[in-house]
Amino acid sequence: MRPGEANCPYCDDAMAHPVAGHCGKPLCALANSRAAAERAVDARRVEAGAARARVAEAVAPVLARVQAEDGAGARPLLGAVPHRVPVLVAAEEGRRAAFLAHVARLCDEAFRVDVEAIGEVYDRKAQEPDEPDVVGPACASCRGSCCIRGFGQMAFVKLGTIQGFRRAEPGLTKEALLARYEAHFPEESSAGGCLFQGQMGCTLPRSHRAGICNTFHCELLDALIEEAEGAAGPVVVVAADEAGVQVVSVMARDGSWEEVEA
Repeated sequence: MRPGEANCPYCDDAMAHPVAGHCGKPLCALANSRAAAERAVDARRVEAGAARARVAEAVAPVLARVQAEDGAGARPLLGAVPHRVPVLVAAEEGRRAAFLAHVARLCDEAFRVDVEAIGEVYDRKAQEPDEPDVVGPACASCRGSCCIRGFGQMAFVKLGTIQGFRRAEPGLTKEALLARYEAHFPEESSAGGCLFQGQMGCTLPRSHRAGICNTFHCELLDALIEEAEGAAGPVVVVAADEAGVQVVSVMARDGSWEEVEA
């Protein structure tokens, strides 16, 4: 081995450039990449564990109070969700007009197809099962971190959304659909977010929303749903951001919930 050389940790051959972490052979480069990915996953797990511990410490009084009030002996489940505070701005007529024009174009295309010819793939009842109880406090506490993406997606309303409405309500007209959306425009909506993200959340009834709005789950929500399925006691949902805990909601065993003081 010449001065400055080191052995490759994967094949034990000498490597002239130790800074790369391997000798340069394709298989060694692949192994090095996989090792780096595994280290990154481990680091994220450590950080996630540390974050969960910080959240648990921050809401320890709430957990203790909930457990005492529940009285059944089961420890409350602690679940975390993201948090975003919508910055509300006055209604913009240009955004409203652009949205209605978007829906009108979709209707023009959708209504070229007879209701009887709309496929089962657009059956909203089949595609949108009832959500678990914990979704209510989780999404309300989050304040719509995913809803902001609706800004550039016209509230995610697409051709399939319109056909789903028509299949569910065969007598629905283009004019009725446009009026339905127009009637639910909020006076203020989230800056840079979905047009229908108002002060108290989405101003559209669940039946009026695009399918993805009723079915999308972020990773944290999916994890919380899975944990809550086996929870024997109340569920404490904590919405936090870089600044710390922002919203705490408690869901009782019967599925009812309320926001509480952290």
